[in-house]
Order: sequence, then structure tokens, then C-alpha cells
Amino acid sequence: MKVKIYRGTKEIGGTCVELTADNGKILWIDLGSPLDSNNLDVSYVQNKVDALLISHPHQDHYGLMDAVSGREIPIFIGQLSLDLINAAKIFTARKLSEGNFQFILPYKPFLIAETFKVKAFLTDHSTPESFAFLIEADGKQIFYSGDFRATGRKKVVFEKLIDNPPENIDLLLMEGTMVERTNHLYETEDSVENAILEIISQQENITYVISSGQNIDRFVSVFKACRKAKKKIVIDVYSAWVLEMVAKVSKGIPKIEWEEIKIYLDKRQVDKINHESFNLFRKRIEKETIGNDVFNKPFEFVYFSRRPNLGLIKNLQHHGVINLIYSQWEGYLNDDTHYLAQLINPLKNDKCISYKHIHTSGHATVPDLIKFAKALTAKKIVPIHTASRNKFKEEFEKVGFTSVDIWDDGKEYKL
Repeated sequence: MKVKIYRGTKEIGGTCVELTADNGKILWIDLGSPLDSNNLDVSYVQNKVDALLISHPHQDHYGLMDAVSGREIPIFIGQLSLDLINAAKIFTARKLSEGNFQFILPYKPFLIAETFKVKAFLTDHSTPESFAFLIEADGKQIFYSGDFRATGRKKVVFEKLIDNPPENIDLLLMEGTMVERTNHLYETEDSVENAILEIISQQENITYVISSGQNIDRFVSVFKACRKAKKKIVIDVYSAWVLEMVAKVSKGIPKIEWEEIKIYLDKRQVDKINHESFNLFRKRIEKETIGNDVFNKPFEFVYFSRRPNLGLIKNLQHHGVINLIYSQWEGYLNDDTHYLAQLINPLKNDKCISYKHIHTSGHATVPDLIKFAKALTAKKIVPIHTASRNKFKEEFEKVGFTSVDIWDDGKEYKL
């Protein structure tokens, strides 16, 4: 079997790995949009491939998927992942993904192109469905870690894999996003929940928590904090639809009818769901709308939102200081061209705003990466999804690993 990484050996995002079996069959693992604007060449998407395997619904792992789906190539993906990808497209008025989709079930082995034996493992990541893959062909085994951590609300799946790891791994392709980063104050989702609870318990006005609508772990952290503080969490129509998708596979996920949840009916979002297939959902969210309650007692509400509502902030300033909790990667705010930087940075110095950054990463820290690698005992470890591959190797060698190999984008390696 031959392995080529089209991109990912020296950058975070745009991940695409190619496996070529001895019989000539080709499998791609992920086909993400690049995050690095310095290298936007994705001409490889037109190369020959027999199947595509998608690990999770983040743009840097699936963003170029439609280039393949248009060629009727089988795409192996989780049903929830596809639902979440299409949810984003619904609310941005883009054409839904169509193609030859084959749905993955966790821990259930399946065969791709009559060649690649695959087993999907659930991972703890900042999306409700994310997979790692064990892939076997030509007597060799590759483990692709996907994106993962050990500190979220699904950390049990990390521990499950550590306690019962697959054996005889020839190559471990492992993410290294956090090699040059740390979580600083907030190492776990529980610590995020507690920090938010402390703030909203004392709020005199409304609180905004700025986060991705698909980060269900973060939503649950905020929801649990609101429940403890006896506040109501306000979400938009898009977030409500995401909860509907997740509820298909998670019976414990909060429902929009729960008393702690209210819906803000943004007309632009409501207009996106005017098809008759959304009739029942529209009726349900209309029953849970917040209405004008927020103007009378804003201290009772916490908005979980992708962006702050500047008009509402202006209208509520006379009630006192408004809490603005930014709960995503801070790097977005360092990019002056990013919409979040343009919205949030000017608010940081507003005398009516109390700004806090409360966040924990969706990616594993170096100690957890090492713990993971020790459990899998792979013959060779290659870092991907990292901008710090040499630092990755250095950190692993400090604790005795001699199996870390540095690969380059676009170069083919024989296993």
C-alpha cells in the first residue's frame, strides 16, 4: 500500500490523505477546504479516486467534498455529519450536498472498493459526530486519528480506545493541532461550564456566549450553566435545527420545548425554511419564541449565538453592563478580515460590555497525544493537521518515542 498526504503535513486544515492499494484502488480520507490563504491550490481534487471517507463535518475536512460527489464516487460519511453539512447549506441558501453517500456506523467494520477494510471509532471532538479510522489493505494497517481530544463531554470514547486499542498498527496518522498551543485557564468542558455559570449567576443584564451553532458540547455547557443559574438560553433558528439533527442519534440532547430554551426568530433564517417540509418545525419554534420578554427582564436570558446582535445590545444597554463571552478559538479575532474580529473587537473596549474569553479546544493537548500514541504502539507515527511538525517530533522524542517520521505534502510513501 502507498500513502500520500496531499496537504496537512505542515498546516492545520485542508486535510486530504490518499491510500493506494496494490490492486490500484484509491481511497481518500477527508477532502477539506484549506485554511491557509497562502496555498489555495486544490487541483488534486480532479485526480483519480475510487472512494472518499469523511471523518467529520468541519470545513477543513469535508469542504471540497462536492467536487467528488459530482462524479458519483462513493462517499462514506456519518448520517449526522451529512445532516449537519446540509444544515449549514440550508441557512446559507446553498445547494444541498448530493452524491453516492454510504453511511458509516461506529465500530461496525465495512469494506470500501472491495479492497479497504475499515472500522470507524467515535472521537471526542467539538462536533457531535467525529470519527477516527482503522484501515487495512495489503496486509498493512493504518490508523487515522481524525480530530480528537480527551477533555470534552464525549471523553469516554477516548478512554474506551485507550483501554482497548487496535493492535499491529503499521502507521499512525495523528493530528497535532495543539502542539504549539495550550488551553490555559480552561482545560475541559466542565471548567468552561463552571466559568460561565459564575458569570451568569451574577448578571444584571443579558449575556452573550459566542460559539459555533454546531459545537454541541459547548451548547450543553452553556445549557447546564443556565439550568443551574435559573436562566433561559436563547438560540436562533439555525441552532434549533442543529439540535433537531443531533436528537436523531442522541436521546439526551436538550429539546427546543424544554422550559430553559427559547428561540429568537430571525426573519432571514425563517425565510430559509419556507419549504413545506419544514412546516411542523416552524410551528414548534414559533411556540417557543422569546418575543419581547428579553426587553423586560434581560437578566433572565443568555444568548448562545454565532455573533452578537448589535441592535439588541444597543437597546439593552440602559439595563446595565452586558456580558460578552467569546467561546471559540481566539485566533479568529486576530484576523482583521474575519467577520468575528470585525464584530467583536470593537466591543471589547465598550464601557457597557464586560468581555471574557472562555474556551477550551476541540483538539488534544500534547500529553493526551502522547497517551494516545503510547496506547496504539504504532510502528510509525506521522503528524498531520499541524503547523508544528518538528515540534511534534521533538515533544515525542522527549518521552522516548523513536517512531515519529516527518513526511511532506504530495510525496508518495510505501508502507
